Amino acid sequence: MIDVSRREALRLGAMSLSGLVAAPLIAGCGASSATTTAGGTKVSNKPGPALGPFDSSLPAGPATGLPHRIAWANTSDTEIFVALGNGMAAAAAATGLGYLTANAAGDPDTNVDQIETFLARGVGAMTIQPLDAAAQTPMMLKAISQGVCVTGIINHPCTLQIAASQYRIGFTQGKAAADYITSHLGGKATVFNMNQDQTAAQLALRNQGVLAGLKTGGPGVKVIDTYVDPAQAGSIQGAFTLMTTAMERHPQINVVLGDDTPVVGAYRAVQQTGALKENMYFSGVDGDANSLALIKQGGPYRASLAFAWPLMGYGMGRFGADWIAGRQIPRVMVANTTLVDSPRKVAAFEADNADLDGTFSDRQRYERYFPLLGNVSYASRHTFWNQDYVP
Repeated sequence: MIDVSRREALRLGAMSLSGLVAAPLIAGCGASSATTTAGGTKVSNKPGPALGPFDSSLPAGPATGLPHRIAWANTSDTEIFVALGNGMAAAAAATGLGYLTANAAGDPDTNVDQIETFLARGVGAMTIQPLDAAAQTPMMLKAISQGVCVTGIINHPCTLQIAASQYRIGFTQGKAAADYITSHLGGKATVFNMNQDQTAAQLALRNQGVLAGLKTGGPGVKVIDTYVDPAQAGSIQGAFTLMTTAMERHPQINVVLGDDTPVVGAYRAVQQTGALKENMYFSGVDGDANSLALIKQGGPYRASLAFAWPLMGYGMGRFGADWIAGRQIPRVMVANTTLVDSPRKVAAFEADNADLDGTFSDRQRYERYFPLLGNVSYASRHTFWNQDYVP
């Protein structure tokens, strides 16, 4: 007997299921041509198909008969994902829906089991975060085939895609660091860059942008480019341990980049060893509460390219409710980042995220964070994304 692991079985299942289920269902969901990294990951920074603004005035379709319940298949207890879940829960409460969530703690098999449980209990909409595409794909296709609105956070197949210009985000982060190095560190620095190249194709694309941005700082910028697995990326303690080891090997590190959670962990590790200096530069992506608190204090943690996670979750929940009711929803929510690099900007960002319904109800205000593109509904549910959409 051949012993095939559950994850490998799901990978093989995804290959066959894509052929059997996706082919007749996909309509108009292509994206741009991809490039291939050295590691074989296909990514692209070319724009996806043209989509007009979301038109909420289009007529609703017939009743869907879907369960009045939404779900969030969380993969980590990272503060940003907790914030997203809180936003979804608030939307469910506001619209009279049930809300389910579970945390896979970085384990793909557990994540798949939890998604299966959601489908067995009955949901009308579900949000899935990238963890293991091979394991998740067949479950996402299964949900779509049952009429469930699947929201993918920079992953697919999905009905509603949360998309971001990952290369631009990365380049902005890397260029800001390079500018600081040029103006404050004499053009010389050792950068510890925590990437997630192997976690998702779009995160590999972001890292290409970071490295390109850093390159603008010239030959004096030395980069230690380090892969951070999902467990480390989602844990302050995991990143603390990683950074402690990195500082032992490279005590000259004076610039740290990555997502906010691991950068906060790295900041605390440097602080605890007594090596923290006022002219150091720490910068993250996401806008979690820990990073914003450090930016408020001033000092070496200087910036976050912040996503509005509570507002993202609230929008997912509200659009999930609309889907279940047969109403129109957008095909894409473009996740803009906000450069938060001062106490004043932190305050403004936090105020909008605290006023979930007020911000969501004011479309112009909401679309500062999440431009809405395209239209889809349960009546046109056979149209879904099978590739990354690049804004």
